[in-house]
Amino acid sequence: MHVRPRHTRRLAPVAGVALVTGLGLLAASGPTVASPAALPTPTDDVVSTTTTTDPDDTPGRLDIRSVSHRVTQLSPPRGAVRVRWTVRTHRHFDPAVLQNRHRRFTLELDTDGKSGAERNIRFVVRDDVLVAEVESNATREVIATLPARIESGRALSTAGYRGLVGARRYFWYSTYHAAGSPACGRHRGHPVTCQDSVPDDGWIRLDRPAWPDDPA
Repeated sequence: MHVRPRHTRRLAPVAGVALVTGLGLLAASGPTVASPAALPTPTDDVVSTTTTTDPDDTPGRLDIRSVSHRVTQLSPPRGAVRVRWTVRTHRHFDPAVLQNRHRRFTLELDTDGKSGAERNIRFVVRDDVLVAEVESNATREVIATLPARIESGRALSTAGYRGLVGARRYFWYSTYHAAGSPACGRHRGHPVTCQDSVPDDGWIRLDRPAWPDDPA
């Protein structure tokens, strides 16, 4: 079970946005019936996105600006659910710095609704490639390694099916330490690691479609 790392910030506001694709409009006049292509059908994917913002309040390159989850219910016959996770920062950073536990983004996943997180996703560089590792918090075993994407030097994302990366609740945190950094290096001979967490306390909840069938 993962225990939230130490942090000192206040809870940021949450903004939720839901989008259902494929909605059509009926004709504005007369008894005309809308064409089948204009009406929602069982083959439409359903997408919802929620974003939680965070203030510019932490020194270092990995100060989090926002975190998002995007849940896509794929249309039949697939019918599966995919979850995309995204973290954005206030400042540009080079993903090559994500080399170890002192420089990393971590997403903690509560898969069973009980106390603690059962899995985590961490963005790290392995053999010069940015990846997202899915790890069991019980065994510390890497369950899967997923492709990761960086956008504009400020956003990282990864995605997978809910059985692997789905959750009921989650929170993010980043850690950043650089020996030569005035704020995130050393102070009076002691190492200082800058840390940011979203939200500051508690968890961000997901709707039931994103809950994994197997909470292990």
